[in-house]
Amino acid sequence: MGLISNAIDSAFESFGSSMMNVGEWMLSAGYNVWKGSGSIAVQYAQKDPMSVTNAWNTVTGSIYSIMLSVAAALAVLFFVLGWLNESIDIRTNFTLESMFRFFVRYVITASLIVNSLTLASGITRCATALATSITAEVETNEADGLFDEMKDELDSSDADGGTWLAYGLVAMFGGVIGGLVIIVCAIQLILSVMSRLFKMLLCIPFAPVAFAGFAGGREFSQSGIAWLRTYVGYCLEAVVIILAIDISYGLFQDTSAFGSVDGVVGVVLGICEYCLPMITACACVKGADTVVRRCLGLG
Repeated sequence: MGLISNAIDSAFESFGSSMMNVGEWMLSAGYNVWKGSGSIAVQYAQKDPMSVTNAWNTVTGSIYSIMLSVAAALAVLFFVLGWLNESIDIRTNFTLESMFRFFVRYVITASLIVNSLTLASGITRCATALATSITAEVETNEADGLFDEMKDELDSSDADGGTWLAYGLVAMFGGVIGGLVIIVCAIQLILSVMSRLFKMLLCIPFAPVAFAGFAGGREFSQSGIAWLRTYVGYCLEAVVIILAIDISYGLFQDTSAFGSVDGVVGVVLGICEYCLPMITACACVKGADTVVRRCLGLG
């Protein structure tokens, strides 16, 4: 009976150790996906939309020419509406200075419409230069050897096969779940960065139409102000994205979020602590647009 018991314990111990290796492998796979995705995210956050030639030519091609024509007509319409709105206001006197102000505003509006693409390109270049000046390290501790300390403790305490099996099951399922969470965060990271670039490109054709509202003044100018706020927010979002990726690793690099806990709970908390920088970075990147708008009052 002793030989059979020892054989069973040995088999359970071997099986538990193998399951720990499976958990480590899954976390390592998630880490590799995250590392590659993080590099791609930083690269696209620092990318100038004008360097994406096909997409840039699409939004600045025929659709942009059509929007320029629409904006020219709208500028005249808003100019007339603004003129009528102010000239029939019985509370104010419509003086020669007011008339002069209207024509100056119309000239400025026409210049904005004609040079809207140049203005958007200038804003983009400034934000890209600022984002490029920030270096983000997409690094964290690798998962290899994550459960070595636990294995040493089980060896030193002469744990039986059942203990090895229990720890192995927790490590395997925790590693699988942790690896999947990391992969999902990596996908979300890329989607957030690509979505920002996509929305920036979508804003370009609407710039002339939005600027046409300045010709009318007062409430008509809100369209142009809204476009500027939106586009500047998307541009500066790249800076927040790179900072979020960099800070998320520095935040947990030298500290232990959950302290030192023994047992199965310690295994679970160790896996959570390993995944925490990736989850934090993903959450911060997804909320980058909100941070920019609240900090700069962009709406």
